[in-house]
Amino acid sequence: MSKYPKISRNNLYLLLLLLLPFVQLCYQTFKQNYYSLDLNVLEFLSNQRNLLLDFIFTNVYRISNTYVTGAIVLVALITLIRQRYWSEVKALVFATLGILLLVDKVLKPFFDRDRPPKPRLVSDLSPDSFPSGHAAGNLVFYFYISFIIAARYPHLTKYVYGVATCLVLLIGFSSVYVKAHWTTDILGGYVFGYCWLLISLNLLKLLNHRQLKP
Repeated sequence: MSKYPKISRNNLYLLLLLLLPFVQLCYQTFKQNYYSLDLNVLEFLSNQRNLLLDFIFTNVYRISNTYVTGAIVLVALITLIRQRYWSEVKALVFATLGILLLVDKVLKPFFDRDRPPKPRLVSDLSPDSFPSGHAAGNLVFYFYISFIIAARYPHLTKYVYGVATCLVLLIGFSSVYVKAHWTTDILGGYVFGYCWLLISLNLLKLLNHRQLKP
């Protein structure tokens, strides 16, 4: 694999721009002073429900859960190992395993926010909801893979990032629709996932730089 491009300054500026509202969101959630946005979105989506939308978004949520996404990550790891892209393998394990542990084992228990009230379209969910590991994990994985593909095939950059963006937004929306998460859970997951993605990509660049050294 050739050397990766620098992380754009625009990504860092966007991160700085998002940090303040993210910290505010975390503070409000910790104090259990929730936003009216969550209830308004939940009520709006409940009024739009029908059998077709229920079928579509329930299945989108299910095929993007931890087990299915984990299987896709495993396929990606096997592919990278077969290509002997060791830096990419190490950084991908760091990115995906790290986000899973941080969200599920640290952040969710810390904030201890209940999920939206039942009835829901999905079951077997953990009790805590903030931030959304569903949103954070999928964002990290799909944009990490997009970064690798775009580095190797620059002419596909806008397409792979476009597909990744649509997937992540669809997954986030489906999580709210099936009442697995509040809207602010998803927004929090996106911001935290974006932070972790930048850390993971910088680790990838560091590992790759060391690998390319004579």
